Amino acid sequence: LAERNFYGSLRVRQSLAAFPGATLRTLTNGTIQHGTQIFTAELRRTPTTYYAEDSGVGLALRFCCQGRARNIGVVGLGVGTIAAYGKNGDRIRFYEINPAVTPIAQNLFTYLRDSGAQISIVEGDARSSLAHEQPQNFDVLIVDAFSGDAIPLHLLTTQAIELYKRHLAPGGILAFHISNQHVDLEPEIVLLARSAGMDVRRVSSFANEQGGEFTATWMLATDNSNFFTQADVAGRAKQPAEDSRVRLWTDDYSSLLPLIRW
Repeated sequence: LAERNFYGSLRVRQSLAAFPGATLRTLTNGTIQHGTQIFTAELRRTPTTYYAEDSGVGLALRFCCQGRARNIGVVGLGVGTIAAYGKNGDRIRFYEINPAVTPIAQNLFTYLRDSGAQISIVEGDARSSLAHEQPQNFDVLIVDAFSGDAIPLHLLTTQAIELYKRHLAPGGILAFHISNQHVDLEPEIVLLARSAGMDVRRVSSFANEQGGEFTATWMLATDNSNFFTQADVAGRAKQPAEDSRVRLWTDDYSSLLPLIRW
């Protein structure tokens, strides 16, 4: 499939050579990959690319809720990879601005239909949608809109963080995916999280070609004092980097210049 609209060019490619004996499908927006799925019995329901089980989001989803059903929000649908984590009783609510992405995730990939969770998709700008909704009480709110060439800054301001917090359950976790070739968002998210009274850590994971996993960087922020002290979390979640040149972003001020990877 190839499609173009206001938000850019989308393409789904299929390969029979990347994984011997299996079909691999990949969604790209321009040159940026937004998800893959490996169609084998073992890997079809396994989260790949930036969302592997040892990634930051995998850590948050595994240790957020002590075995009970989870309520998960996701800004950015992609191919629906996060749905692979869904179990019976879970609820996963996706927010997606590009109307062309939803039918691709529903029809050319199977993460959504294979998920054990109750899935809902809200089309439109995530911040606007959240602003008009009643508090969703998310255990984990995943903000995954920063891997492309254009950073939606309105999703990373003090006002946006306060909106996210309004939709978090007590002790909930904000998970920011910041893998990006051009911009290092880590110092800014540190400022935003701390200004909102949240503790913040960086979780890095490494590529695994056999499982279709990419190197990934996630930032986890929470006001739950116990989350980062769990043994399985403490060993992976590291103190983040700070940068004195960076100022706190608001709806009235933001600058990418100090964060660009020159």
